[in-house]
Amino acid sequence: MKKFLYIVLLISLIILPSACKKDDNDPDDPKSDVPETIESISGLENKEIIVGHYFDPLEDVEIITNKNRNVAHLFHISGHVNYGVIGSYTLTYTLSLADENINQTRTIDVVEGTYEAPTGQRSTTSPGQQSLGFGSYYEGALSAFDHPVNPAFIEADLLDTAIPSSGWWTSLLVTNYGGSNGIYTNPLRLSYTNDGMEITNPEDGFVQYWNVNQTPTMAQFPLALKDSFLKSSDLDLGYMTKVIGYSDASVKVAMRNVNDSTDHMVTTLTQGSPYVFVEVANQSSITYTFDTIGLDNYEYYDIDGNLITSSAYTGEAIIVKLVKRHSGYDTSPPEIIGNPTYSDKYYLINAPENTTFTITSNNHPFGLKNRLNMSLGDSNIVSIAAINHLTEASFYHEHGYTMTHDTDVSYEIDHQNSDVITTYHYQQTNFNENNSNALLLALMPHHYKYADVNVTTYTYRTVRGTLKLLDNNQFQTTLSFQGVLPGFTLPENDAFSDTTLVSYLEGLNQDIDITDDEGFINAEGPYWNSKAIYPLSQAIIISDQLGQNALKSEFIAKLKYVIEDWYTYSGQSDDKFLFYNYQWGTTYYSNNDFGTASELSDHSFTHGYIIYASSILAMYDPSFLDNYQDIVNLLLDDYMYPYKDHDQFEYLRNFDPWAGHTWAHGYGTFAEGNNLESTSEALNSWNAGYHWALATNDTDRRDAAIYGFVTELSAIKEYWFDYDDTNWDPAYGDYVDVAGMVWGGKHDYATWFGANPTFIYGIQWLPTGEYLTSYALNDEEHQKLSSIFDTYLAAKNQTIDTWFSHMWFIQSITDSHTVISNFDASKILNDDYPNELSLSYYMIHAMHMLGQRHSETWMNVQDQVSASLYENHTGDIYAMVWNASDQSESIEFFDASGLVFETTVDGLSFTKIKIN
Repeated sequence: MKKFLYIVLLISLIILPSACKKDDNDPDDPKSDVPETIESISGLENKEIIVGHYFDPLEDVEIITNKNRNVAHLFHISGHVNYGVIGSYTLTYTLSLADENINQTRTIDVVEGTYEAPTGQRSTTSPGQQSLGFGSYYEGALSAFDHPVNPAFIEADLLDTAIPSSGWWTSLLVTNYGGSNGIYTNPLRLSYTNDGMEITNPEDGFVQYWNVNQTPTMAQFPLALKDSFLKSSDLDLGYMTKVIGYSDASVKVAMRNVNDSTDHMVTTLTQGSPYVFVEVANQSSITYTFDTIGLDNYEYYDIDGNLITSSAYTGEAIIVKLVKRHSGYDTSPPEIIGNPTYSDKYYLINAPENTTFTITSNNHPFGLKNRLNMSLGDSNIVSIAAINHLTEASFYHEHGYTMTHDTDVSYEIDHQNSDVITTYHYQQTNFNENNSNALLLALMPHHYKYADVNVTTYTYRTVRGTLKLLDNNQFQTTLSFQGVLPGFTLPENDAFSDTTLVSYLEGLNQDIDITDDEGFINAEGPYWNSKAIYPLSQAIIISDQLGQNALKSEFIAKLKYVIEDWYTYSGQSDDKFLFYNYQWGTTYYSNNDFGTASELSDHSFTHGYIIYASSILAMYDPSFLDNYQDIVNLLLDDYMYPYKDHDQFEYLRNFDPWAGHTWAHGYGTFAEGNNLESTSEALNSWNAGYHWALATNDTDRRDAAIYGFVTELSAIKEYWFDYDDTNWDPAYGDYVDVAGMVWGGKHDYATWFGANPTFIYGIQWLPTGEYLTSYALNDEEHQKLSSIFDTYLAAKNQTIDTWFSHMWFIQSITDSHTVISNFDASKILNDDYPNELSLSYYMIHAMHMLGQRHSETWMNVQDQVSASLYENHTGDIYAMVWNASDQSESIEFFDASGLVFETTVDGLSFTKIKIN
């Protein structure tokens, strides 16, 4: 039976906002098979707002379902509120969910009055030590330690939930204008400056080559030329920017004068949108100014492509052509820079009807007309899009009056088929009542390659590859989860020697000495501790597989020594403990290496090592799980919290759900936006969280880890390795097979710490672990990884020079015979990380026995069991199975035809099973 909800019913169903928050102490299962239905609606009442102050049509609007989700993003809204003009405005909200339909109209009155600024603050407790089981941490700040700046440039009413960091726009939270750093929405680059909001179409840039200490390197990037600036003439120099709203893939930024609450401009920036949407308080105040250098001229056209020759034009759209815009250089190795290259650029401005555009000069050195002054006609909103040619103008104009006020990226796990289904849903608002065209989304390669959608013929070329336009506000992707493990079971090939391996383990036990103040185990920072933590964790698995219980006990004790130190606060003289910062809702360390405290950087990387070790201890020392589970969750939830809109933790803090990958820096305060260097450490953090979730039988965190792992993996293959050879400029991809660093607006063949190809490739291949075999899940990927490694070797004259453990393991995935033949323990012992000898030897021989990943058979997703499948050279298919439960578990394997094998595995076991 359909349910029609009118305003009286809506008011009666108002609920407290706190009921909308997901509480991990009492979670509802959002992935159950029960159909989703509406339980309550609030926030659709008529409303008065004060003139000059922005109105968000979804502010305080909530639709809570039986799965405890707020699905207000499903609303289709028609109409617009001109917050700068007194009057009454009508908005219509429609939604269909299952058999329920909503069609509701509300009136927003813009009136004179005294404005009351939003209020709110972060919830706090008294600073001091907090205990969780055997663990403890410090909540608040201590002056002797580094801490992040508070998020000062955000509206107070947004402080009731944890504050995002490590995002594409989070520079806006910590500095005015976001430090004028680049904000990349793909396809656009945006920033805030004294001249207003920069709007640039960076396109795909060009490739430049350098030699750094006689080592070749390169980057693909656009020139640092800013195409245009949009500003209200009512804004002063030094105006203020403030984040007034955000969602999974969008942010709203108000531009206000100091000591003036008027929203002179409000900009809505959305990932994947070809437009930026701008609303103003004064319809006659907009100026749009174009750069004066690096181009020949400016031409202005109407929507039909006719050249405008007069200085004034009245209509609802205008196109600006930047004639012969400087776009790059002809370059070639080793570092030759030739002639400049040029391309025409076009910007489409969609405005209200009866808008007057005045074409003038803004102090251009040659008097060229590089400015549009706009007197908006029937409303106060414009959209601006970069287009490739005049012939595209009508298409982008038709869709230029459809925007989004809320974006939602949500996942479900098909446990039976081990698939991750991700739904991208952008709320749609048609703010021009005469225009009902669909929202446009510029899908990235990792979207459209895994989505069953009919994209249009319209595209953008960017440093991320070709973006394809979808005329729909939602789509789904499907990615397979092929399993991941914390390590390998015991190798059984003829070249493998138990005796040799035990000698390596004994050497490791001697080398990692808790009394050695210079060793990694006693390093001041957690990242450097990980150079002992990770080998110790692997050594526990290996010792257990060998039946070397005495060694296993030694390794467990040493691992607990360093892990439990981080999980315990013992007073201000303590130098290893955790802080919980309630201003952000984040957990970090007493140590500030790599800016983990002062800049909230590298959280998932660093936490991942400690969470991984915790999952190993949970398997082999159950008392650790009993004693430290809560404090481990405190650290894990900092980067892998699976619930949205919570006051204590931010949802998947380091992960960008639209871009599909982690960002490393906490703020992203760089000219080219945020960045990510070590993709493998990002993957390892999901692997760590997954196995901790198995140990604790936490299905919500398990599913979050699966989603993060497969999504990040798909993005890595696209943007760091370009598996299909379609994303990078050939001038880049013809020379190298990796991007050492991916930024919002470029990618580098480099690292933070050097241009050695071993570092550039190797930083994507550490720590050494089974999860890295996911780079080659099928025959095609197996060949691609082999080709990538060949390109690396060619750059090194066929000689690995360092990081032997990492490089040999990657090579063993595709050519274990060569690795075993070349294996030399002394090279690892004399390398940067000698503690990796035993795990390197063990894993290389495991790959030699197992063969390669097998993707045509899978285990359905289990609550506490993980598995990966391999096929050796004789066609035998093996599953390695990790059972984190203390009970025996029945498991099943399937292929496209159905069930192929079932068995039972013992509790707390790690075993190998032949399934064919």
